[in-house]
Amino acid sequence: MQSAKPTTAQIRQWKEIYAAHRSGMQPDRKTGAKVNAYLQEKYPCEPLNDPAFTETVVYNIMENEHSRRKFPEGTQPDIAAYRIGNVLVGIDLVSGEFHVESENLEQTAQIYDELFMFRRLDEEDLKNYFLTAQYVLLSQKALKDKGDIE
Repeated sequence: MQSAKPTTAQIRQWKEIYAAHRSGMQPDRKTGAKVNAYLQEKYPCEPLNDPAFTETVVYNIMENEHSRRKFPEGTQPDIAAYRIGNVLVGIDLVSGEFHVESENLEQTAQIYDELFMFRRLDEEDLKNYFLTAQYVLLSQKALKDKGDIE
């Protein structure tokens, strides 16, 4: 999860990672229903019936051009919303896009990154150097944390 304005060095690094890894990656993005099921299995999710939060999730998805393109013609977001401790999570069951928020940035980033890694990337995502590089970096971190790489 990128939470600060990127530096020129970060952008250069992301483009280098993209160039090195993109050709070996295939689209394999999971559905919104699978992302939702994963979240419910992984965390103690309390359903959240908060129209203001749901509206925020829809707004964040639909105002982002990349996210908006994930919707088949004529469909609208269908949001499942949850509270996990102090973290609020909204998942669109149609597109698989999600929104995570909390005052605790560490908790927010942890859940966001987990969902991002689980959901994976589709063909359009793989054309985006930032998303591809973030997926590669998170994959490498996960392998390192498991002790599979140094």
